[in-house]
Parts: sequence; C-alpha cells; structure tokens
Amino acid sequence: MPHLKELFAANKDKGLVILGIHTKNGAETVADFVKEQAIPWPIATDADGKTVQAFAVDSYPDYYLVDRAGNLRVADLQNGAVDEAVAALLAEPAPAVAPAAEELDAQKRLDQALASAKASGRSVLVHVHGPG
Repeated sequence: MPHLKELFAANKDKGLVILGIHTKNGAETVADFVKEQAIPWPIATDADGKTVQAFAVDSYPDYYLVDRAGNLRVADLQNGAVDEAVAALLAEPAPAVAPAAEELDAQKRLDQALASAKASGRSVLVHVHGPG
C-alpha cells in the first residue's frame, strides 16, 4: 500500500484517480484498515462479487487501468509495471469533451469499459484488494 500512496501523491494533480475495490472476504475490516493506513482514495467492497467476476480477478492485488476517456486499457497488470503504465496514460491528452452527467455513474462506466475491452480484445486495470 505505501507504493500506491506515493504514486497517488505524485500524480493526483496530473489526473490520477485511484478506486480501491475490496473483495467480500474480510470486508468487515476494510473501514478500520482504510482509517489506520490513511488511504486517501475511495475504497468500496464488492459485496456480491460482481466486480471480481466481471474482471476475472485471479490474484490480489490486481490492477486495472482506465484512461481519461473511460476506456479500460490495461488488465491484470503486474505490480512492477504500474508506475510505467500510469505514466503512459497520464501523458495522453484529456478528451476534448467531458462525459455526459449520466456517464459519471462509476458502475455504468466500469460496465461500459469492460464491454468495450471485451469487444476489442484489449487488456484492462482496476485495483482489487483481497483480505486486509
């Protein structure tokens, strides 16, 4: 977790947004862990396992990167490749037009990004936490 905190601190003003999604295993300890570790980004619990299933999460942590336009670009990224992938996506220009208000719903955006990635054969990135 310290590495992600450093990455976030160094890049949040450049547009980096981190969303943490914790599995249902150990979900009862998530709030305390977030508080103890002073995690500065939102963390949700995948209570029904739909996110883990949709992204075919097979290890923890898993990283999935979504670009500024909401497209899923990297899936199941190795820990050592996170910095380089984030830097590459942050170097890309922001889209000319902001998404419509109805497209700001996080679950809808994730569903759309996953569908787009599946249709194109691309890989994807989202950070999925396991227990503690």
